[in-house]
Amino acid sequence: MAKKQLRNNQDHENPRQDALDAAWEKFRPFIPEAELSAMESALSKPLDRAFRLNPLKLDRQEVEILAKRYGWTLEQVPFCPDGFRVRTYQTSPSLTREHQIGQYYIQDTASMLPVSLFDTRLMESRPLILDMAASPGGKTTHLVARSLDQGLIMANDSSLSRISALKTVLKNWGSLNHFITNFPGENFGLWYPDTFDFILLDAPCSMQSLVSIDSHPMRPITEREEKALAQRQTALLDSAIHALKPGGQLVYSTCTLSPYEDEAVVNQILQKYGSKISVANAQEKLPYPAPGLTTDGIQTFDPSLTGSIRLWPHRYETAGFFAALICKQDSFGDQRSETPFRSWEKSGFTEMNVATQEKIDTFFKEQFGFLLKPVLEKYDCSLWQRENEVWALSNRYFTEFSSLPCKSAGMKIASLTVSGLIPDNDWISRFFKEMKKNRFLLDETQTARWLHGEDLPSADGNLSKGTILLMVDACETYLGCGFVSAGRIRNLSK
Repeated sequence: MAKKQLRNNQDHENPRQDALDAAWEKFRPFIPEAELSAMESALSKPLDRAFRLNPLKLDRQEVEILAKRYGWTLEQVPFCPDGFRVRTYQTSPSLTREHQIGQYYIQDTASMLPVSLFDTRLMESRPLILDMAASPGGKTTHLVARSLDQGLIMANDSSLSRISALKTVLKNWGSLNHFITNFPGENFGLWYPDTFDFILLDAPCSMQSLVSIDSHPMRPITEREEKALAQRQTALLDSAIHALKPGGQLVYSTCTLSPYEDEAVVNQILQKYGSKISVANAQEKLPYPAPGLTTDGIQTFDPSLTGSIRLWPHRYETAGFFAALICKQDSFGDQRSETPFRSWEKSGFTEMNVATQEKIDTFFKEQFGFLLKPVLEKYDCSLWQRENEVWALSNRYFTEFSSLPCKSAGMKIASLTVSGLIPDNDWISRFFKEMKKNRFLLDETQTARWLHGEDLPSADGNLSKGTILLMVDACETYLGCGFVSAGRIRNLSK
């Protein structure tokens, strides 16, 4: 296929297109001859939009309702039961209220692969999970969903500038059982050997996916950069292997098709640790095979790497992607190194006294018909106070990791104000289905005003001052909380 055919009439000085051309020339020899035509066809087509539902807030039957409401033609992603391609649409999935409140996450289909490889049964048994390079958080939300938000997730990212995005995504998703850290991933094997049931290492990479998308834009990459990336990827994977429990599962993934950053990295770790680790046959997770390479043309890889997954764009209509499911058979006998320390007092959290807990429990029951205690028991959380804020924190987090410096943990429930308890919008959004009382229906005009941040006049004389209302539209979609005051409903979403 000539370079000019790949350009699709784009500017010849487009850096993304130059990167695509260079990657195509480099990777073409690895594509089976019989598949070249299909590959060329795939590269000439744009990818469909896609999203993954949030089972904490939305079930699959409700997805069908949304499809009718917004004129979507959906197709399930073959390797992700909660993922859907949007073949056609009248309203873009990115423009709905349901998207704004975290009922689904917009994600390219290839990025739904890594977490889909983990064992479902084990994922639902309250595991301890490390997401080693978590930001912006899309795959972390998938881990939350797969573990039913009943495990504990350490969501780490080494870049401080990326932590804010990670916090926002997990907050909107409604995740309770997580905490966010900011450390080089290379440290976890030293600090926490044989600790985690599952580890996701979606490694920083050159993003040579053959399909340039907004979340993973292609750019020109030098051989020196690629070599440096592979060295860091190997160090991160080595650390992750040490931090994994014997019997645990680790997924190593990248959004590049470079064998130097994919099979070669895993092969190096296999050679180093021999029979103590293995690459599982992840092809069993797919409807039809997408095997890893056995050679990069220079070196021959371990035969088990055919069980890794190499998503050439034509095989599943995705951007290029690589993932390997790695299992650890035995401990390396590592001694644990000293971890960073922060006294719990410096976190600002104090455990809430029983009397205040009872008041909060009564508030949610009387205002919304919501039973707080059973929810805290189900998710193994306790209430804590920080200044005027009420938070739900994982009991396991407090027991095992409270001395480790972190950027955020748990979920805010409410604020204690002079006007009384004001529930947090994301907490309401997470458990909205269980809150049946004080829902307040808005018409189309009122809905538009409310979503623009306006207060609304209150003509209902039956509304008691100080009541918290759950504002909904005609489809019973949650729009935010309102506070009844003199003659108006104050918009608490402002």
